[in-house]
Amino acid sequence: MSPRPNLWPAVKAVSLDVSALLAPRLPVPAVYAAAAQWAKLESPPTQEELCPAFQKARQDAQERFPCFGHGEGWSAREWWAWTARRTLANCGRDYTEAEFNRFFRRVYQHYGSQGAFEELADAKPFLEWTRQQGLTVGVTTNEDARVLDTTLPMLGFHDFMRWFITSQEVGYQKPNQWIYVEVWREASLWVPGLRREEILHVGSSYEEDFCGARDAGLQALLLDRGAENAAVDSEEALLLDRGAKNAVVDPEKAADSPSQSAADPEKTGEDVEVWTLRDLGEVQLVLEQGIIQQLR
Repeated sequence: MSPRPNLWPAVKAVSLDVSALLAPRLPVPAVYAAAAQWAKLESPPTQEELCPAFQKARQDAQERFPCFGHGEGWSAREWWAWTARRTLANCGRDYTEAEFNRFFRRVYQHYGSQGAFEELADAKPFLEWTRQQGLTVGVTTNEDARVLDTTLPMLGFHDFMRWFITSQEVGYQKPNQWIYVEVWREASLWVPGLRREEILHVGSSYEEDFCGARDAGLQALLLDRGAENAAVDSEEALLLDRGAKNAVVDPEKAADSPSQSAADPEKTGEDVEVWTLRDLGEVQLVLEQGIIQQLR
């Protein structure tokens, strides 16, 4: 068993990716196939057809319109409609506007419903513990704003959070360091004088969450719940393409620019397993260990 990681300095704020809290119940192809049947589309595409078709459409959408069309001023619905239409085209289907709208509304309604996601069993106990400890907690995600505005409140997570940051609104995707600068700015509203190294980010992507946060000067833990809880592709739970990695930085923000650091364990020779935990219960143990050390 790998030793527990040592967090230093003391953590005062915790940033969570949505994957630490929620898991989609069904993969996208299953949702699309069911919606096509429900909408009575002629020759509805099968899950087998939809899987590669959706992957290609998603990639195309993220490359052309990163951060859910942030640069175009799109809504999340417009971005997903473009992606869904391209998915059907990739299956060799061409439906009328009325047929597509009937199909897409069903898809979009699904991801706005309680049945789309399940809350992970360790999420609320962990959040209750952070509240008892006086830790400030927020969400930092590459997903669209509807997850923050609809899904989290619907499942009762919003009252635990102090900030909600999404790539759609800020125009930068993890692992771009500027999204983590936004984390520091938002968290500092609740913890005056907060330093970046006093923020812990927890997420399930090695590149986006772990390396991205550490490159920006935050502490980070990688959450690996195992194959049985691996993230399932969904409209609201995607490992998005890295289209905004190299987004242009506003020169006026230069004073807040995160310092570069050799955060990638593959470059430093660190054991990644030391920083990889199975659930939020283990994250709590690591934080408790840090609190005890500070009291010595």
